[in-house]
Amino acid sequence: MRAQVQKIEERILAITEFNMEWTRSQRKCEQVECLIWERKHLLDKMFVATPEEVVRMEQVNSRLYDLTQKMYARTEALYRKMATATYDPEFDNDVEVEGSLRFSPNGHSSVLPMANDNYYGSEFYEMFCIIDWLYTCEHLKLEEVENCWCLLSPANYSPEMTREELGIKDDLNDGTTWYESVQPAADKLSHICICHAIHDLWDHKPYSIPDILRMNDFCVEVKIKHQHWEEQDGCCWKWWERCSFEEFRDKFVREAEQNRAPQIRLGQEIYNRTQLYFKDYFDSLTEDMPNVEKHKDLFSDKVYLHWRPQKDCFYIDENIDDYLREVYEFVRR
Repeated sequence: MRAQVQKIEERILAITEFNMEWTRSQRKCEQVECLIWERKHLLDKMFVATPEEVVRMEQVNSRLYDLTQKMYARTEALYRKMATATYDPEFDNDVEVEGSLRFSPNGHSSVLPMANDNYYGSEFYEMFCIIDWLYTCEHLKLEEVENCWCLLSPANYSPEMTREELGIKDDLNDGTTWYESVQPAADKLSHICICHAIHDLWDHKPYSIPDILRMNDFCVEVKIKHQHWEEQDGCCWKWWERCSFEEFRDKFVREAEQNRAPQIRLGQEIYNRTQLYFKDYFDSLTEDMPNVEKHKDLFSDKVYLHWRPQKDCFYIDENIDDYLREVYEFVRR
């Protein structure tokens, strides 16, 4: 297996020539990705959990759990600071406060050597760099090891809110081990309460247990993003949440009158515009919503949900007001 690992890594280095130019080729990216996963499976089969490796697993598991908790705490602190200091309801259509934890190779110091490096025969540093390049190129993207964010609008924030009420709670590390995820030599690691970050690195990313034990550069990032969008008429993002029905109706009627083709009736144009404008809302239908009908595909038996207004203006212009009121109430709900 050691010889197989080395042969796979030789092929990877031959394709990549250890620079980033190869990431411009989707074919090469796909080749390297397949080889990286083969390497992972072989190294996992070789893992025997020596006493040094068990101690190292305890250390890296503890470090990743601690960094996860720091990420959550810092995200909560910055959200509270933003909500009382930098949030501007006149400008901010949306505010994002997001925390992330990732492995971030940054030179040879990113690999922590171990006594049995030669047993595995892997070029750990080179492989870490190639995995990092592979999943930051335009074809693929490696997600964070852990992340968290707060979706609560700052307009609804109060300082008395708990972390749970803010939605910034670590539900993945609740004291239950992710032990079943670490299959190689799992019996020797069963005393460790495996944190979710270890599970994510091993189960969802192309890293083997020997790789994880040698990781030495982790990055926690917490960022605040203030966002403002406007349409050409000056209406801000999700403007329908802050307007009356009359303003909602007038905007759609005005834009339909300005943009419809001569052969398209006003009601048709309004119907088509609302279906496109609120596509995300119609795509997220649930069966318990009013006026939602189920349709069964005759060929696949798949059930589709469709919102059916009581007054449809597609064929009858006189229904425009009633139809727009139904849409207005639907998207606000």
